[in-house]
Amino acid sequence: MEFADLQAHLVTEAARLRTAAAAADPGARVPSCPEWTASDLLDHVTEVYDHKIQSMRLLREPAEADGIERTGTPVERFDAALAELLAEFDDRGPESLAHTWYGPDQTVGFWIRRMAQETVIHRVDAELAAALPVSAIDPALAVDGIDEMATVMLSWGSRAYREWVADALAANLGLEVALDAGDREWTVAVTAAGIDVAEGVSTGAEATVSGTPGELLQWLWRRLPADAPAVDGKAEAAQALYDMIEQFAQ
Repeated sequence: MEFADLQAHLVTEAARLRTAAAAADPGARVPSCPEWTASDLLDHVTEVYDHKIQSMRLLREPAEADGIERTGTPVERFDAALAELLAEFDDRGPESLAHTWYGPDQTVGFWIRRMAQETVIHRVDAELAAALPVSAIDPALAVDGIDEMATVMLSWGSRAYREWVADALAANLGLEVALDAGDREWTVAVTAAGIDVAEGVSTGAEATVSGTPGELLQWLWRRLPADAPAVDGKAEAAQALYDMIEQFAQ
């Protein structure tokens, strides 16, 4: 997906998140993140934006002392962080150097993509907290998010952070599940080396989880119940993937 499109989605989804969070009671619990209130959710996204701002400015992992001090209400702090984040993206451009946690990509473009995806998922959270209908996720943005989850979080993450997820990998060794979003398909396979991801539905897949791109994106980020999408094949295999993803989709 083009970076200009990702940034446009970030702006749109941030506005939806802000609207939903403002509509919720500040103390309302977020069903998908029950440890948070609606205010906590907004503060979390603000802190995420600020962390990325400093990752670009400092070209290293920001320390606690590098945090940006913000004043005002949660909505005002969110607005200020978003404005600064977008300004950094505009000033630097996607090809510029930035510190990221993803070894293969140390550019601003990585954060443009990651923040678009972070924001759309937390927009869903905000709508749930406000007891609003969850509005549709743009299919192209959702497909990009599914691909990010599969290739970055699962495939690369299972190798880069192996010590953190070793137990989950060992418990699911040999698991093979396909994801069918209509125009795009992936097969996720747990191997001794880590999680492999291939385009298409493998003949070895024990189950295929199917849905709209938006449904599958929410399922992968555990914003939908395990049995919400259609499953062809072994339901227990789809459940196993859903449970394992909790290690990667915090």
